[in-house]
Amino acid sequence: MTALFQHYLLPPAPAMLPYVSGRFYASQHARAVGGAVAMAASRLYCVPYVLARPGLFSAMAISVTTGAAGLLRMALAVDDGTGRPGRLIEEPTADADTTAAGNALCPFAQPRWIPAGIWWLLLCFSGAPSVRGTSTQAFSGGNALLLGSAAADGGAGGGTTGSENGFFASLSHQAGLPIMPNPPGGLSYLVNAAAPLPTLRAA
Repeated sequence: MTALFQHYLLPPAPAMLPYVSGRFYASQHARAVGGAVAMAASRLYCVPYVLARPGLFSAMAISVTTGAAGLLRMALAVDDGTGRPGRLIEEPTADADTTAAGNALCPFAQPRWIPAGIWWLLLCFSGAPSVRGTSTQAFSGGNALLLGSAAADGGAGGGTTGSENGFFASLSHQAGLPIMPNPPGGLSYLVNAAAPLPTLRAA
């Protein structure tokens, strides 16, 4: 018996440009970017972050649009497989100052290779600045990422009430020592609230 295999010539995939050292990269799913979003002090924000391809990164950051006296702590967590933040893999204890507008930067202890996939960036503010965030408008361009939430697009609201942006919980900021729960627990859905838009900085 002779088996014949038909070979089809596929067009080449587009070349992927390298991550540029020092540049900031937002989540691949957070395409609808709004203006200033007011943050609450002593609150843990858990924001989903989709990385389309692997890369080497050196820091996490948020863009402060209106400064307020205080500090920001950020952390990076894996996804637990159910659309929720799991164990932490990075929590810089060098906090970022949010007094003035600009990039509030939390550097890694050393550059870290991060595989493609779903990750979670965690934020906790001691003050109440405004930051660049994702829009709260209905069908906001790809923020419906979370699994198992009746509040997400297509859920209890019939897909007309906006998008799912992550989780929040009460958390008091403390300087100079780890504060992030590992893994985070006691989380509530942000539902259709605007959420901060954190970025990763390429190494």
